[in-house]
Amino acid sequence: MALLRSPLTWLLLALAIALGGWGWAATSAAAAKGKVTTLQRDLKAADDKANEAERREKLKDGTISTLNSELDIQATAAAQLQRQLGDLTITAATRADTIKRLKRENAELQAWADSPLPNPVIRLLQRPALTGAADYQAHLSKPDTLPAATGQPGQ
Repeated sequence: MALLRSPLTWLLLALAIALGGWGWAATSAAAAKGKVTTLQRDLKAADDKANEAERREKLKDGTISTLNSELDIQATAAAQLQRQLGDLTITAATRADTIKRLKRENAELQAWADSPLPNPVIRLLQRPALTGAADYQAHLSKPDTLPAATGQPGQ
């Protein structure tokens, strides 16, 4: 018990408690520093992912914008083609009406239009059912596929 009454014992005991507290605080600080470092790494990784997602989103927006403009261009072109088709249909109908009218008005033209085609022309218009390139080549390679030219051009 005398040992407990000595001031040196109390000093050593206080020193041991202080060193223990200091060691515990250092360990706790190191663990906290490790946690802070891990959290900072996680935060950086999350920030990098967010930046990458934002970059991809901007790229998608650009692609969508490009596709929308292409769609508008194609819609405009389709509308123009539709108008041209309508104009051509009207022109063809007008031409057919003109031919019918001319045939009614001109007996010579009507006789010419009603006459049968010459045999060489009929042969040019006749084509066998071709199912491929080999058939077409064989058809063209046959003798007498075209009539022999007679007379001068324009006759």
